[in-house]
Amino acid sequence: MRLFKVSFHVVIFGWLCTIPASGAFGQGITVAGVGPVNRSMGGAGTAAPLEAIGALHWNPGSISALPTSEVTFGAELFLADVELATTVGGVSNSTSGEAGVAPIPTVGWVHHVENTPVTIGLGIYGIAGFRNNMPADPNNPLLATGPIFADAEIMQIAPTISFALTERLSIGIAPTISAARIMFDPLGPSPITPTATPGSGNRVHWGGGVQLGLYYITERNWHFGFSIKSPQWFEDFRFFTPSGVTTFDLDYPMILSLGMAYSGIEDWVFAVDVRYFDYDNTDGFSQFGWSNIVTAAVGAQYRLNDCWYLRLGYSFNQNPIHEDDAFTNLSDPLIQDHNVAAGASYSIAANVDISLAYIYLVNNSRSGPLPSPPFGANDRLTHTINAHSVAAGVTVRY
Repeated sequence: MRLFKVSFHVVIFGWLCTIPASGAFGQGITVAGVGPVNRSMGGAGTAAPLEAIGALHWNPGSISALPTSEVTFGAELFLADVELATTVGGVSNSTSGEAGVAPIPTVGWVHHVENTPVTIGLGIYGIAGFRNNMPADPNNPLLATGPIFADAEIMQIAPTISFALTERLSIGIAPTISAARIMFDPLGPSPITPTATPGSGNRVHWGGGVQLGLYYITERNWHFGFSIKSPQWFEDFRFFTPSGVTTFDLDYPMILSLGMAYSGIEDWVFAVDVRYFDYDNTDGFSQFGWSNIVTAAVGAQYRLNDCWYLRLGYSFNQNPIHEDDAFTNLSDPLIQDHNVAAGASYSIAANVDISLAYIYLVNNSRSGPLPSPPFGANDRLTHTINAHSVAAGVTVRY
């Protein structure tokens, strides 16, 4: 009965969280981490299961290593600053967007089944998205005919089960159900439509996949983790235009994660993750010219005393958008290189923690040529982006 009550409240809370989410992530199509604890570690979590949300998201096999059953509720507020500049005929102009603050909900629940090697869990979180909202600007040739708006949000539900094969080795699996809403106005020029076409609101589209993970602890306090997230295969996205319905096949890429952590120094945990994103072979992203990338994340946690945990994190991301594809990705400038993060957790009771994190997406830019014709051979556009994010959460252990 107790297990039923806990799982019921987790599911209901998670469902309510998905309803108002406006899905403006801004730091690239894929989030660098989920939940305040994992975010403050720079997203490093494949071999460092510090709490439910990060463990569920990055390595389903690692939830067996959490010391107790727990549920975590979190939310992140994200504010991106996007600027579009052009140089046409030797004249330069710049326009700032107004994406606004957007919420990203996160829920994670992990339960150790008593007297068995089985651990079950459920994750509900935003895993990807962006928002770009540029006003019309008569001085900017790319905005002279009207504003540009783009919005995408991808939520994921991940029921998870993990088996402790030995005291040191566990394996987990999580079928994933994903819901995505994507809007572009105008739709083109892009791979979706060859010319600028008025767009409109779009319904939620559904997809799914699976995630597998391995987690191993050595006798010398080294931790290793590996996970593979299959592509999320979505139904074709449908866009309503004045001339009818336009469809576009867009999936979510396969992600390979390899992690290592060390906990052999008293009160410290150090973690490193390396990830591979297969954009090249993913429908939709390949049409937008995205390339496969490798990312890296490092994080450290220090236990100050019985109440306080302090964390620092950093992640580096290769840019999937090349110069020659900058115009193709005019509406979705998902460029990022460096993210830095800091955070802390405080135990307000023996089984209750509150966690906070701050993340800064360091200012980055991408320039590329404008199509010729109608523009000249030396005409260019430049996207510049930086962002600030604050995440908070509550963890209850039982």
